[in-house]
Amino acid sequence: MRMWRIATLAAAGALLVGAVPAVASCALPIPIDQALRESDSVFVGSVVGLANAGRTATFAVDEVWRGPDLPARVVVHGGPDGNMFTSADRTWEAAAAYLVFASIVDRQLTDNACSNTQTWSDDLAGLRPTNARPPGDPSDSTTGGLPDTLLVVIGVVAALGLVSFAVFRRAR
Repeated sequence: MRMWRIATLAAAGALLVGAVPAVASCALPIPIDQALRESDSVFVGSVVGLANAGRTATFAVDEVWRGPDLPARVVVHGGPDGNMFTSADRTWEAAAAYLVFASIVDRQLTDNACSNTQTWSDDLAGLRPTNARPPGDPSDSTTGGLPDTLLVVIGVVAALGLVSFAVFRRAR
């Protein structure tokens, strides 16, 4: 029985000593020029707030390189909210500047450790596209279309028009 305890303690000790942080199980990263063409949103910004154990960052956006117009501040989710963690969670450093390659999922900016997102360095300035713009400039939105609020208003007006037409026709 004593040997069983010693073996159990030795195995537990080996597990504790040999524990390493989880590494994201990502596919090979795509070349950065391809990521610049294919990402939903690419922007340069600095972290001004952190939440969710550093996996959710509020950014002050300096420049939008690709994707829809962004406001001066955006929130990027680098992992699920709460106590669930994954091997691909992105964590951010406070006050650091980044070139962010984000996806848009359920109308939220998301990122993970497998993207081309990286800490900003002056070497990245050479990648700046000619159509880079400050936040708030809608000149190069890749989403196109009408704002959602306007679409809702148009839908309500159309529904009221159809109901009015049906009531008027029935009254005749």
